[in-house]
Amino acid sequence: MVITVLLLCVIGLFALFSASMHVEAPFFKKVIGRQLLWMIMGLLLIFAVFFMQKKILFDSAFILYGIGIVLIVTPYFFGVSASTHRWLAFGPFHFQPSELMKILVIIAIAKYLSKNDLIISDFTSLIIPLLLVLFPMAIVLKQPDLGTSMIYIMLVFPMLIWSGARIYHLFIILAPIISILTAFNFYSFFIWVLVLIVVLYFSKERIWLAIVLFIFNLSLGFVTPVLWNRLKPYQQNRILTLFNVEADPQGSGYQVIQSQVAIGSGGLFGKGIGNGTQTHLKFLPEQHNDFIFSVIGEEYGFMGVSVVLLLFFVLTVLLVNVAFRLRDRFSSLVVLGIASVFFFHVFINIAMTIGLMPVTGLPLPFLSYGGSFVLTCFIMIGLVLNISLERPR
Repeated sequence: MVITVLLLCVIGLFALFSASMHVEAPFFKKVIGRQLLWMIMGLLLIFAVFFMQKKILFDSAFILYGIGIVLIVTPYFFGVSASTHRWLAFGPFHFQPSELMKILVIIAIAKYLSKNDLIISDFTSLIIPLLLVLFPMAIVLKQPDLGTSMIYIMLVFPMLIWSGARIYHLFIILAPIISILTAFNFYSFFIWVLVLIVVLYFSKERIWLAIVLFIFNLSLGFVTPVLWNRLKPYQQNRILTLFNVEADPQGSGYQVIQSQVAIGSGGLFGKGIGNGTQTHLKFLPEQHNDFIFSVIGEEYGFMGVSVVLLLFFVLTVLLVNVAFRLRDRFSSLVVLGIASVFFFHVFINIAMTIGLMPVTGLPLPFLSYGGSFVLTCFIMIGLVLNISLERPR
């Protein structure tokens, strides 16, 4: 696991070196220099977390969650930074507490789901985990940070499935979200309604309950226009760009078009480090963080991209294997939650860069530039290494 992470970090540093090659500045003022410093701090955090007592995490899970809520609310009292309320400033350092909150949410949910008297097959048992997720999600969404808020809601479902929740109950929870999203298009909503009818019919639940659920989800289709009008203009443009990237080639579609050009032009073996035209002629915005995958695609080609995807696959398999091996339910759930965070970050970021999902601003683990996210990733690896040790009782 450590070797896989270090290889990803090396690839990321090479990509950042290329992205900052022609920047006239001292080394540690460039993104590669600052990223190297963050990674060194991350390695120190791995050692610190590795020697932490797991019992402390378990006993103080809800206290840490409460501290995390305070942290993600605090930026609202320190003014606006880049038109958002995401950052806490400590002199020259800026920290994004919503990144750390991902870990605290995982720990809190894991503690709740590891209760011995919990009947997870009961629908009411799912209410607390959902509330633990929805509360920080609502705060972060208001900052606004759509990408991070999406990770909060996504990580809870693998943890619920892992703990034995009924798939039908999870379907009921997800159905309203799908109803709202598919209502943007008549045909997608029509197909979803058919799927809903089939699932409710074969679920063999009470007929009155099935009817209520169907009417409720059907009525949510009328909520979509209201939610659409509440979205920020840039969020609306990102969604529209998903369906037609050429609709605004100089505006919301520009990043995706340039990213596709960069990845496609890499060919089999890429143009070589420092030779990417999209990268060095600055056609590709945000190339050092959200779109670092495009730099790798252009300069290392299909083979380089395949290596990156293979490393992420190996990391995910190793994490799931650790979660499966652990006998302690709390430890197992924490590791699975961390695996879910990495998986969804990789999936959404890469889908975003090739135009399969809207641009949400989610970085790529161990590759994208960003101090808060880098430190959070290293802390998660340190947690896995810590709690995966089979210590004597």
